[in-house]
Amino acid sequence: MFKRFPILILLVFTVMLVGCWDRHDLEELAYIIAIGIDKSEDFGMRITYQIANPEASGVNNGATGEEASDIITINAPDFISARDMLVSFVSREANFTHMKVLVVSEEIARGEDLIDYIKPSVRDREFDRKITFIVCREKAADYLRNNDPTLETRPHKFFQLMTDRWEETGLIPDSSLNEYLHRLEEDAGLFLATYSTGEKVEPKKNGMEDEYTAGQIEKKGGNPVQTIGSAVIKEGKMIGTLTGEETRIAIVLRPYIEVGTMVVTYDDPLAEGKHITARVYNEERTKVSINTDQQYPIINVEIPIVLEILTITSHIDYIQDLEKQDLLKRHIEEKYLEVAGKFIKKTQDQFKGDPFRWSLVARKNFLTLQEYWNYDWMNSYPNAEVNLDVNVEIREYGKQLRPPNIDLIKD
Repeated sequence: MFKRFPILILLVFTVMLVGCWDRHDLEELAYIIAIGIDKSEDFGMRITYQIANPEASGVNNGATGEEASDIITINAPDFISARDMLVSFVSREANFTHMKVLVVSEEIARGEDLIDYIKPSVRDREFDRKITFIVCREKAADYLRNNDPTLETRPHKFFQLMTDRWEETGLIPDSSLNEYLHRLEEDAGLFLATYSTGEKVEPKKNGMEDEYTAGQIEKKGGNPVQTIGSAVIKEGKMIGTLTGEETRIAIVLRPYIEVGTMVVTYDDPLAEGKHITARVYNEERTKVSINTDQQYPIINVEIPIVLEILTITSHIDYIQDLEKQDLLKRHIEEKYLEVAGKFIKKTQDQFKGDPFRWSLVARKNFLTLQEYWNYDWMNSYPNAEVNLDVNVEIREYGKQLRPPNIDLIKD
């Protein structure tokens, strides 16, 4: 018994030590925070890596005086081989555990081979499918190099904070690589990807806050990159773009809540050229019922809208006049019916696909998956009859009991 004791001790220590075989120091790893994909002029693809530098505490002003990240573009057959090619000029081991975004150029997104460019990436165990999926107007390499966040010295922090802000406005969809692959596999609707650009395009003037796509906002200074609106992807291929307004409508019409609150601007029904700004609370999910007993579905949609009025630029007294309150309520309901109706018609006639995830509701009507597949939601939706109903509740008119007296202000 005592003769075996040293052997047992040795075995215990052996088991304890084997857990360190794959240990790496921080200085040995190159953390990839963003990857861009472009077409190659020769073969394969052009892959751009943005690699974080953990030793730098800021851009050009850290204790080490080093850059916060390095951006490298290489030609490679695919993702898997590109990772090993990095060893030719990067001394550290590439690590994808902190990756935030995958950027694909619009040129590739509109082609037939988008899925072929992306598929190899998901076979890597370190590649997280929850990363943000972005389609950019220009080449992905130019996009990553043009991205110059002025308030964040850490590029990975910029992408993380921006994703959080997008989820609070509804102007940008919550798009991930996993959602793209899931939508491609189910083949029942459209996928909305984040649309962004660092290029200068002709700005759109005199628009409301959500009537833009990426690059159209007129601004001076700051980061040249703009992110607003969506890239519409059908069966793995980009077929168009949506404005921020259309993206919001797509999100609101879904049968679950994605965005808690949004700030929305409406035309003032009693003062031409003036507007009313309100905060929209999405407290109840949109009610969707679908009848699939006939060849083409009949879809009934009820949208509950709860508002808090923030700004009345015309200073018209909507607070004490109940008739004006009723007029404003009906005006906002009609506006939603008009905008949502036009957008639904656009998805049926132009895109011929459903971006609202209504297929999830329709699927419950079938006993078997085969029956659902036979109904073919993708081809049935363009001929569907859609009935909209909007119920607006104006809960508050702000902290003031009434608009200020303009004459008193002038005096």
